[in-house]
Amino acid sequence: MSKKVYGVSVDFIDGFNESARSAYPDEFICFHREYDGVISEIILVPGSVYGESHSFINDWMSPIDFHKSGSAHSHPGYRNDPSDADLDFFNQMGGIHFITCQPYDRSSWKAYDSSGRKVDLELVF
Repeated sequence: MSKKVYGVSVDFIDGFNESARSAYPDEFICFHREYDGVISEIILVPGSVYGESHSFINDWMSPIDFHKSGSAHSHPGYRNDPSDADLDFFNQMGGIHFITCQPYDRSSWKAYDSSGRKVDLELVF
């Protein structure tokens, strides 16, 4: 990450939730990009796998990107707490990680650091 992340764009959250809604009942997964401390763009990676109880993303297929700031994925149920597999992935990758869940709206997401601790981010309009 080029700067400390303090916020997330409402457009990112809306796009992330819409992607999760479209992938339902499977999980959606992507990387994201930050500029000037605000996470604002989804990075879709070729070869990503969306499944009912898992998702998989090929980090080696993502572009070289010095603004890549973490990952985002959905849970098809109503819980946005990380699983043990999520925590392992967060720890391997670093950065900020989002999990959204039903009903996939602006209040259904949480952000976590690479250790799985909840991170409070400003919603930037």
